[in-house]
Amino acid sequence: MTTSASRPSSRKEAPWYWAQFESGRRESGAMPRGSDLAALRLGLTVPAGQAPQMWPFYRTRVDDVRAARGLVSDRLVAEHMALALFASHQQGQSRLMHRPDVSIGTAARALHDRFSREGVDSRMAAAAQARSMNAVFNHLRGLVSQLAVIGQPLDYTRLLDDLRSWPFPESRARTVRSWGSSYHVWTGPSAH
Repeated sequence: MTTSASRPSSRKEAPWYWAQFESGRRESGAMPRGSDLAALRLGLTVPAGQAPQMWPFYRTRVDDVRAARGLVSDRLVAEHMALALFASHQQGQSRLMHRPDVSIGTAARALHDRFSREGVDSRMAAAAQARSMNAVFNHLRGLVSQLAVIGQPLDYTRLLDDLRSWPFPESRARTVRSWGSSYHVWTGPSAH
């Protein structure tokens, strides 16, 4: 069982870009600007910190010593990835694709009605088995593009937390278990 003490939460560091559009927030009801999304989609092909157009959207604190040496923290890499995935997901949508409490597993489960279960299972398994942040990011890109097709929202703050856990085997294992639990929810014995 994951507790708030064992899993660092990024929710305290908000407002993340996508969170400002949530109900009850400053930009509640507004939609992200197309120019913002275009800038953030650069993160799909450019490494963290290398797209000046994305800099205004980062909220992760930068360590000045690391930055002076041209290094980027794993935490910033995770935010960069989440921003790029959100922008890709949000493109062309008429409603917000960030929705609190919708895990990647829950969202991916919704794909079963539109795509083959085996194909979605394969994408989820590939993401869960990825050992590097770049590998999981690439697998998530495929899932997010499918989620966009069906207009299925996802909790990007939670996804950011998941990505931040990836470099650490123990926390990555907890994240993978969480994905599996929400993706393969028990629905009772099937009727044969």
